[in-house]
Amino acid sequence: MLSTSEIQKNREILNETDKSMVATFKVLSDLNRYRIFRILAEQPKLTVSAIATILNISLPLTSQHIKILESANIIQKERDGKKVFPKLYDSNPFVQAIVKTIQDALKISRIQ
Repeated sequence: MLSTSEIQKNREILNETDKSMVATFKVLSDLNRYRIFRILAEQPKLTVSAIATILNISLPLTSQHIKILESANIIQKERDGKKVFPKLYDSNPFVQAIVKTIQDALKISRIQ
């Protein structure tokens, strides 16, 4: 049985960071959004229309997914004239960790 102080210590571990992580994983649980994330990790200078073409989904659906990723602070948009380039939000430590995890997983799967 845990003591009162041990219980309190464990409760302190559970904070707002947990909520942010869960929200990030929920957003990336959609296959298309995960694929957009992965594509941008490998090719950061793609337009929304190029991403839609790669994924073989409509431009409006791609834009909707990008909007969701942007609202979760996973990606940000950069404009260059009329073109919009979504890019990973590198300031977000979760983004950096997820990119590293994906890269590590891909290395392992290529070895096997």
